[in-house]
Amino acid sequence: MMRTGLAVMLALLWFADPAAAAQTMTVRLSPGPRLVGTRAERSGVGSVTATLDGSKLTISGTYEGLLGAPTGAHLFAGSAPGVRGPKVADLSTTSNEHVASAPGQNGTDGHFSGSAKLNRAQFALFRKGGLYVEIDSADAPDGDLWGWLWAPAD
Repeated sequence: MMRTGLAVMLALLWFADPAAAAQTMTVRLSPGPRLVGTRAERSGVGSVTATLDGSKLTISGTYEGLLGAPTGAHLFAGSAPGVRGPKVADLSTTSNEHVASAPGQNGTDGHFSGSAKLNRAQFALFRKGGLYVEIDSADAPDGDLWGWLWAPAD
């Protein structure tokens, strides 16, 4: 009887939701890597607030000073921090109206948001810093700003 109870408890722990309590983190977005010949004198910055509640990761943030108008924002899963990987989800972007009309800015400031339900493999990558947000622009289609999400320490 005791063995059955122990087996049931272990099974429940094994299949339990990987994150029982919501976890929130804030991450800075910084310029993505570029070839030396394509580095700009200026580049943007931003921030991400991400909340993991169970397996749902909700993301919101801001960006400013992109090299060009934003063409997309995405959540990716690399095998480790700093390693690029496949796209997990698209995020929506909204340029700030007052900036879009400023001379020379072309809507390079704004907000982004979205969410994704993480599978077990993506959750494991999140725990070791492999998930990242990338903001693309017309002048930096492979990432104007990047930021790796780090799970809070247990």
